[in-house]
Amino acid sequence: MSVPLRIPNSIFLSLVAVLLAAMGALAFRASSLEAQTFDEAVHIAAGYSYWKTGDYRLNQEHPPLVKRLCALPLVKRGLKFDTSSPNWQLPDQSGMGREFLYGNTRPADWILQSARLPVIAMTLALGLLLALWLRRRFGEIAALSALALYALDPNFLAHGHYVTTDVAVTLFTFASAVAWLGWLERGRWWRLALAAVMLGCAMASKFSGVYVLPVHFALLMAQAGRGRLAWRKAAVAFVALVAGAVLVCGASYGKHAFRVQHLAEHRYVSGLKELRQHNQDGHRSYLLGKVNTRGDWAYFPVAFAVKTPEVTLAALLGALLALPWLIRRHGALLWMALLLYPALYLGLSMAGNINIGIRHLLPMYPFLYALIAAAVERLPGRVALAAPVLALAGMGAAQAAIYPDYLAYFNRFAGGPEGGARYLLDSNVDWGQDVKKLKRFMDGRGIRFVQIAYFGMADLEAYGIRHGGVPGAEEPAEIDKLDNWVVVSVTNLYDVYFDKPTFAWLQRFQPAAKVGWSLYVYDLRQRTIPAGQRPLPPPPVSASP
Repeated sequence: MSVPLRIPNSIFLSLVAVLLAAMGALAFRASSLEAQTFDEAVHIAAGYSYWKTGDYRLNQEHPPLVKRLCALPLVKRGLKFDTSSPNWQLPDQSGMGREFLYGNTRPADWILQSARLPVIAMTLALGLLLALWLRRRFGEIAALSALALYALDPNFLAHGHYVTTDVAVTLFTFASAVAWLGWLERGRWWRLALAAVMLGCAMASKFSGVYVLPVHFALLMAQAGRGRLAWRKAAVAFVALVAGAVLVCGASYGKHAFRVQHLAEHRYVSGLKELRQHNQDGHRSYLLGKVNTRGDWAYFPVAFAVKTPEVTLAALLGALLALPWLIRRHGALLWMALLLYPALYLGLSMAGNINIGIRHLLPMYPFLYALIAAAVERLPGRVALAAPVLALAGMGAAQAAIYPDYLAYFNRFAGGPEGGARYLLDSNVDWGQDVKKLKRFMDGRGIRFVQIAYFGMADLEAYGIRHGGVPGAEEPAEIDKLDNWVVVSVTNLYDVYFDKPTFAWLQRFQPAAKVGWSLYVYDLRQRTIPAGQRPLPPPPVSASP
């Protein structure tokens, strides 16, 4: 058997630092070019309110930890938060978010970029954890190969700079799994404590963070069943794990955690109820040209197939083909972990009714990178040297082809971003983020006014965009009179959130531009449209008697 090549520690750490620095720079640059995504103002205002008021009424559908971390850079900056506002009293979280972001003592972009910094930091922390853990398991070459796949993945470059919960729950669930696996293999109670703290942080970041607990339990039973761990010790450890996680999660609610008299009154419980109701009601989504009002089991497999970079898909296929050899080499416990965590998470995601985007699958990827790293370790010594080079080249090309519009990334198998709308919409492409890019486009073309159907929460006037509305299909006379530049978010273009045809009539026209791949710009000025090609809508549907 060949001996894997080793790289001196100083060189390995230097290469890790370079990759993570590049990731941070790319994420920060993309962040600076984008306005808020759909939910960011809500998350920022909610986090700020937790610090300032101790009241957790805003945005109960997500636990508070990430929102508090993202609001932390803002706490001492003299921002105002009006608790006398009707938006606070109702509460109206969207209204409060707009008010906080666009009506404050600091510019909206400053607030937004400051709040995004902790997410970028957590994204880099996940990369560092991945590199260090994989080096210990599979060697430096394997770790660098996996890190290159991660650091230049457009999906992580996109979601790794938004004020959302997805990267945070990915970091904390993976860290809990790593610590728990270490405790099962080597003992030492500090590893158990770390696993509990990270599980608590995951639960306090997103309700789905608890998904790792059943796999933690299965791995524990496997070790005890094989005689590697005493049953009594296993029981004590699991109780300690759960108790520690609950305490950490509860602490994220500050004093509120100790103010309730009944468990049902706790914001964590009421938030779980909101999420359960949301899942029962379903969420409108778009898959393969069809709008669904409830979940589709195929949604996440399709999202994974079209949004995962080609290099990662190829490497993962190689790892799965080599799986029997890898299991023999590394033992059953490790492979149970690397397979069960992502398999359970994917199964739970497919069973749900909230199909929004690839971002909900991010917690799977660190385990898949570990599978790939194990396969790289199997390669003959000098052949293995090509793995990080190929990963870096392939992923570099993938991010360069979409830069800086990372959210709209689709792999070449799916036709790239040009073909993305055939498969997925919403936060896979269009999350309201490209308003600043639209303003630059308008300035470059000398466009002073647009009619826009915008899917998002950014304040268009705050960015200097003078605008009016776009007539829907039920307004044929207004459509026929159009004499202007028209902009429509691609999610609206396909009528994802409309119960009847509204803006799909624009699909018969070729857009003059696609700004950030999410905003389609049409030149519908009278003098630019050939005779006989006015944008008449489809004939009206006769009403039922």
